[in-house]
Amino acid sequence: MQQKQTVLWVLGVSLCAGAAGAAEVTNLPPVVVTASRVAEPVNRAAASVGRQSAQELFESQARNLPGALESTTGVMVQKTSPGQGSPYIRGFTGFRTLMLVDGIRLNTPAFREGANQYWNTVDSYSLDSLELAKGPGSVLYGSDAVGGAVQAFTRLPEYAPEGGGDVWGGRLAARASSAERSVTGRAEAEYGTEAWAGLFGVTRKHFGDLEGGKHVGRQRKTGYDEIDLDVKLRVALKGDRELIFAHMSVDQDDVWRTHRTPYGISWQGTAVGTEPRHVFDQDRSLTYLRYIDREPVALYDELQATVYFQRQEERKEVVKKDLTRSVDGFDVRTWGAAVDLVKETSFGTWAYGAEYVRDGIDSFRRGYSAAGALTSVGIQGPVADDAICHTAALYVQDRVRLSDRWELTLGGRATLARADIGRYENFATTPHTPASMDEHWYDLSGHVRLAYTAVEDLWLLYASASQAFRAPGLSDLTRFDVSRSTDVETPATGLDPETFVSGEVGTRVTARPVEWHAAYFYTRIRDMIVRQTVASGVYTKINGGDGYVHGFESELKARLGSRWLSRTGFTWMEGYTDYDAADGSKISEPVRTMPMTAYTALRWESGGRRFWAEAAERVTAREDRLTAADRTDTQRIPAGGTPGYAVTDLRCGWRVRDGLSVVVALENLLDKDYRIHGSGSNEPGRNLIVSAEYRF
Repeated sequence: MQQKQTVLWVLGVSLCAGAAGAAEVTNLPPVVVTASRVAEPVNRAAASVGRQSAQELFESQARNLPGALESTTGVMVQKTSPGQGSPYIRGFTGFRTLMLVDGIRLNTPAFREGANQYWNTVDSYSLDSLELAKGPGSVLYGSDAVGGAVQAFTRLPEYAPEGGGDVWGGRLAARASSAERSVTGRAEAEYGTEAWAGLFGVTRKHFGDLEGGKHVGRQRKTGYDEIDLDVKLRVALKGDRELIFAHMSVDQDDVWRTHRTPYGISWQGTAVGTEPRHVFDQDRSLTYLRYIDREPVALYDELQATVYFQRQEERKEVVKKDLTRSVDGFDVRTWGAAVDLVKETSFGTWAYGAEYVRDGIDSFRRGYSAAGALTSVGIQGPVADDAICHTAALYVQDRVRLSDRWELTLGGRATLARADIGRYENFATTPHTPASMDEHWYDLSGHVRLAYTAVEDLWLLYASASQAFRAPGLSDLTRFDVSRSTDVETPATGLDPETFVSGEVGTRVTARPVEWHAAYFYTRIRDMIVRQTVASGVYTKINGGDGYVHGFESELKARLGSRWLSRTGFTWMEGYTDYDAADGSKISEPVRTMPMTAYTALRWESGGRRFWAEAAERVTAREDRLTAADRTDTQRIPAGGTPGYAVTDLRCGWRVRDGLSVVVALENLLDKDYRIHGSGSNEPGRNLIVSAEYRF
């Protein structure tokens, strides 16, 4: 059964990535794997899940991977700058959401709490599909999967058909945007025989300074450059087995954090920064080797064994108002190994496995005078230097069919995490001296899910309870850096893991021509690591946060005849945390969640889907539920909160001929001035986007 499901998933992915004119594909429900590690159609998934195919990613014309999630129900993409998008998923972002690339963790112990830029190091032009599983995913994916887990599946080259000749092909893609003054180009080449298949791709991105709405104008120092490379090789082995080798890299240069500089804008009364320069450069590479065995044996029907190496390098340069300069950064080298197995038995469908991850982190900080002379060398950079973090875990999940209508899923994960920190700056001494530490933590997390099929393949009801955890990272334990706009975070040792318990009830209706999913969720927060004031503008961290986040989401698709399709989405959520202040008093404040948001679109398609056109409206309410840190973040958040907005987009597509497609959009038709809550710059004003793709 599992083998058949896997074949169905691969077939569905291949078809969805094909020509836009394949109208028959639109009648097949998308197949997802992230929510349960078992391939299943969306209409049978007892969870809040979503999937975008390569074709849908192309038609959405998103500038980067975080942007591809902007119209997703339950997700807000905060942008410290246009090159630093970070999704908020069910009230959590940064290191409380998990990003996976081909099943491999992007997250490292150096990730920061708040919105960060690392998701933008995944090239959306290299993807075959993008999946989102909302809610806790720690049982299947470990630490950090609190708000949700997003998985990017990169493209696989295809083998030549048996008995046929070798196959070759490729893809050329381009995107140009007026408001961004941007040009993106992608080139791929693919070759396959019956024994092996290979793919090589390169993406080049240039973003100019972003043009805001009619009263904002050009926002200086918001552009950047990027180049991405990816290589993938498949080798067929005896039986239904294969090896996959992949390497991918990204290089981003001159990504400004503009709101910290005089180039930032004052919008709705926000303050303008004073640092003449605040710039990030970052590189990331991932190399992995994967063995897949689909020949059933006693222990498994399918096995995947993966070894990988990932490297993330970040360098930040800041010139202060007095023209002194600091340069800091870190280098994270991650080695990992994982084995994942699936077995269909009379006692249910089992998914189980083990993983080990070793992160080695070096960091640095140097100070220079206004004349350029070296004045200081820090004990550490943004996080500890000479640190090694280990994570080892075992997980198991069983999905049991209790009857024709009832299905029960049970799962659990045991995790051991250890941080061996060589050098961090000890603020307990004067002057500060180097210190070291060695800590470890254990965690047991579980989940249970009950699904009821009211009408076979048409109506599903489900309820679930899930635990999540997040082990303290170097950002919690040893961070010495600026956060928000001007706050300084200092190291804090002796922290414990954060724990979360989430419940969800939902319903999914797939009764052509209507598809509807609605869910209510409630997440209980325990021992969340929160900031505590040490001095004015200086903070440490404690396990002091208890609270909750809850909300309601609804998504509806309806086909109106053979030519019209409507889509709507609605999200409401709120949350609060209580924690102890330094003076012992109790503080209660909101959790930063997305404001109430609605999305609606109406789409027309010609026969054979050669032409299509769409009008969409995005509406977001004012966000005035501010944390104490939000109220002091005057460079990004206006006094009293971020104004709401309504934005109209028009988009159309044309399949010129087989293999060649063009998409043209006019976003923000009315040239509105608006900003996503917590962002450091405004969104594009009226924006003409032209995209083209040629497959050969």
